Amino acid sequence: MSRAPRLVPATLLALAAAGTGCEYLQDTAEQELANRRWRQCADGLREVKLDRMDTDGRIRFSYGAMNERERVLQCLEAAGRSEPRLPEAAALAAAGK
Repeated sequence: MSRAPRLVPATLLALAAAGTGCEYLQDTAEQELANRRWRQCADGLREVKLDRMDTDGRIRFSYGAMNERERVLQCLEAAGRSEPRLPEAAALAAAGK
């Protein structure tokens, strides 16, 4: 038996696995929306840091200044009034602040 017939199924299997992996790494629609809101609401703020964005669109961030935390939360809340709602953001005080 030649090597070519065995190589084809292995190649097809590798391509299928690679294709599935690419889909797995794509953001959900909720994450894309949350990412746009985060960039808009945290723009220019130095004391907030995005920690994680959950697949349901929940934004998790840390903050060093309470006024910047409030600014981000108010902006995210306002954005949810005119666009699809996302889960409430979770803010955690930065360590040492």
